Amino acid sequence: MKTSALLICIAFAIISCNKKFDEPPAYAAPNLKPTLTIAQLKAMHTTGSSESITTDDIIEGIVIANDSSGNFYKQIIIEDTTAGIAINIDDYNLYTSYPVGRNVFIKLNGLILYDDNRLIAIGSGKDGNNNINAIAAPLKNQYIIKGANNVPALPKIIDVSDLNDSYQNMLIQLTNMEFSEADTGKTYADTSASKNTVNFILKNCSNKSITLRNSGFANFAGINVPNGNGNITCIYSVYNTSRQVLIRDTSDVQFNGTRCNGGPAVQTSIANIRSMYKGHDIKLGAYKIGGVVISDAVNKNIANGNVVLQDGNAGISVYFGGTITYNIGDSIVLDVTGDSLQNYNGSLEIKTASGTIKPDPVATGKTVIPQQLSIAQLNSNLPDIEYTLIKIVNATASGGTTYSGSKTLTDASGSITLFTSSSASFANDNLPTEENDWIGFGKFFGNTKEFTIRNTTDVTTSGGNNNGDGIELTASPFTLNFDNIAAGLPQGVFVKTASSSTSVGADGVYSGNQSSWSNTSSGFKNYASATSLNAASSSTEQNASTNRALGVKQTGSTGFDPGAAFLFEINNTTGKTNISLNFLLQSLADGVGRTTTWQVDYAIGDNPNTFIPATTSPSSITTGTVFSSTPVTVNFGTALDNQNSKVWIRIVTLSATTGSGSRASTGIDDVEIKWN
Repeated sequence: MKTSALLICIAFAIISCNKKFDEPPAYAAPNLKPTLTIAQLKAMHTTGSSESITTDDIIEGIVIANDSSGNFYKQIIIEDTTAGIAINIDDYNLYTSYPVGRNVFIKLNGLILYDDNRLIAIGSGKDGNNNINAIAAPLKNQYIIKGANNVPALPKIIDVSDLNDSYQNMLIQLTNMEFSEADTGKTYADTSASKNTVNFILKNCSNKSITLRNSGFANFAGINVPNGNGNITCIYSVYNTSRQVLIRDTSDVQFNGTRCNGGPAVQTSIANIRSMYKGHDIKLGAYKIGGVVISDAVNKNIANGNVVLQDGNAGISVYFGGTITYNIGDSIVLDVTGDSLQNYNGSLEIKTASGTIKPDPVATGKTVIPQQLSIAQLNSNLPDIEYTLIKIVNATASGGTTYSGSKTLTDASGSITLFTSSSASFANDNLPTEENDWIGFGKFFGNTKEFTIRNTTDVTTSGGNNNGDGIELTASPFTLNFDNIAAGLPQGVFVKTASSSTSVGADGVYSGNQSSWSNTSSGFKNYASATSLNAASSSTEQNASTNRALGVKQTGSTGFDPGAAFLFEINNTTGKTNISLNFLLQSLADGVGRTTTWQVDYAIGDNPNTFIPATTSPSSITTGTVFSSTPVTVNFGTALDNQNSKVWIRIVTLSATTGSGSRASTGIDDVEIKWN
């Protein structure tokens, strides 16, 4: 290394160790104290009337609900230890300023206390018809003062029969609840153009009930309601004499247990079924699983009577016996009650009971995007990712002249057995000797790790980012949560350095190994997401977290400051309009000295040389000095509509960091691409 470079590294190390950059700045709380509890404020109200507040009183509360999912509109719900109340605000995307867990102070002078059909709320002013207005957007910071973030708000566990007005707009949890059997095939709300609100009756095993109310504008409106029994975390509300509850999102509904009458099987994930295997074969309880067929019965490179299903990041082989008529892309729901979960030749398999009727597909033509991995990553992550669709690029097959039997597949990282059944339709086809890209799934045969293709269309000529290598937008929204990035980056997601407005940049090096937020080496990382953690979370807590984020640690290394980028390659947007992007931008290394400014830009075409900045909300997005998780929204308008070529979206830093000292550890999580 040259002397000058060595001196720079030594200087950087000294700066990084300076204590003033290691200690996070002290949080400066607003110099405010509440003069009333929320319960005391609500006690001033007379039902059916309104009270203008003219005193300099203040209430304090924690945000327990906002408009992030669309199930609440132009309001936040806050509570203290005594009561809860709605604050109506005439603005959108309130969750960006008032996330759940934000402590807020409400300056009451000039506001109005009123009720909407007995549900007490705070507004501001009256219109010509004497209706109460929401707080005007330009005035929200005058009345609502932000306090600390990430303040825990735990639900009060209560029985349905004990609910009364004192619980209005409070976060509660009801136990042993379930949807009526007739409703279990329905979605949470109306997904038609009318977007009607939908009410469901929830009941517990003592037959006590309450109404669940869901907006047609909620982003979970089209999700099927669960058919099991369990707990629901929710906001208690009233409408005249009707008692009702509202959820923030579907994670509030944990109906995974057996129903009160022991009746129909509970739908669960393949990942959950796999987790039930503890080293010995078991009989499964009352469960249903759903998945997309990724095996090819027609070309017979799979054992007779078997089908491989993938659900999210998990897959499993199911043995029916007899003839399989499912096609790749068929979506099926299978009742596995009483079936066997077993280890068969080293891999997990569900063996259905004799005489099981193969269910008809509930949908066809579903696309499963393969996860792009090196062979070393595939080897190290089996069996966790067995029977999931994998893509290996730039790999060469050897060991024979035809596909039949055990051959060797090799890329730059290592080798794996390439197995083809002698019964496969292509078993005697010539084995290609040139470098190719391969799609298939991994599994075990005894102690041997194997990779199996479905048919010869799974083998394509290598050549970088060809059409089909990117993200395929099949159903809106397309989501990425990065929880499985220990196994590698999802297809269509790339990390880059030395990016500019005219260059996509150079390929970055990504490590799937878990990294702590405080790690000072540059590179693209597998971080714990800020969600559910805080700035003080230890490395042990971070490593234990299953909620992961794709991240980058910036240093003075060439190409990272500026130039670090997260790149999303979309195959095309044919037939799609009004495309938008949502994601969490997370500042993970609390107390660093420098601030990184990020932007979102886009390009169109197979080989882009011009990236166009997009408008984000909030308009300025940064990471650096303070631990945070900022929801970011980008609406591309018509710019990306109906493109039949590649579309590229970047989250990128194009300007140098400001300040001095160490640089940010930045993460992105919960990426969501929506369209019409």
